[in-house]
Amino acid sequence: MTQSALALVAHRLDIIELTAKYAYRLDTRQFDLLMELWSDDNPVFDEEDFELGKAVGKDEIRKHFENDIYGQMENLCHLTANHVITDLSETRASGTCHVFAQGDVRAGGASRATAYYQDHYVRENGEWKFSSRKVIPLTRPEVGAFQFPEGTTA
Repeated sequence: MTQSALALVAHRLDIIELTAKYAYRLDTRQFDLLMELWSDDNPVFDEEDFELGKAVGKDEIRKHFENDIYGQMENLCHLTANHVITDLSETRASGTCHVFAQGDVRAGGASRATAYYQDHYVRENGEWKFSSRKVIPLTRPEVGAFQFPEGTTA
């Protein structure tokens, strides 16, 4: 295997580990460490297909997780699999992976969702980071007593 082929394999593994770090840090509420996984160049986290809006920039993304999600959720668990990484270069890549997420809603009931992430990655200072992450539902989510923003429904 050539050096460049080995480098591409290493990049793929680093991106898969990035998605694992995302799930672990989000589920364990390590928000400072979670934000380190996002690009410094105006990243986007898009949950519009779940009617939870789109956050642009690290401050908005953090606020979304801290307030909009954990303000209503007691706990969460994300399991990710089926990674497909495309358009891989030394500094950019795209990809998808499936996610099953569930948790307990503070106001009652459980939340469960299956979806896939449509991701764009960028390599900054030798580390892969998310430049954008869009959540696309695969099945109708169960939402318990989760309260959606005014004017939306699940």
